[in-house]
Amino acid sequence: MNKRTKGLLLVFGAFAVMFIIMVYVAIPKIAALSLPFRWGTVPLDQPRILVRQYFGRPADTSVAFTDEWRAKRENGEYVLRVTYGKDSIAASYKLYYNYSLYFFHKQYLIVEK
Repeated sequence: MNKRTKGLLLVFGAFAVMFIIMVYVAIPKIAALSLPFRWGTVPLDQPRILVRQYFGRPADTSVAFTDEWRAKRENGEYVLRVTYGKDSIAASYKLYYNYSLYFFHKQYLIVEK
């Protein structure tokens, strides 16, 4: 291999490492730091009516015992999914970040309780 080929491989390798660090480390950390207002604390063990008063009207209620809220951002979308027990008490929640940039799409699980 000549110097030019080694240089190109080095540059390509550096870009690949930067892309991997961005996709698997930087994006999830930044998404966790920039949560929508009030989504940092979810009122678990509270009735469904109180959770809806806290977050507002859910975007999706098609699944039984589940409410889903969405907040769109420039390169992605936050999704909060709260699951209720049979007595309509908030039992658990999951917070996702759906990242999309041109051809690249990935869903990150930010918090699960």
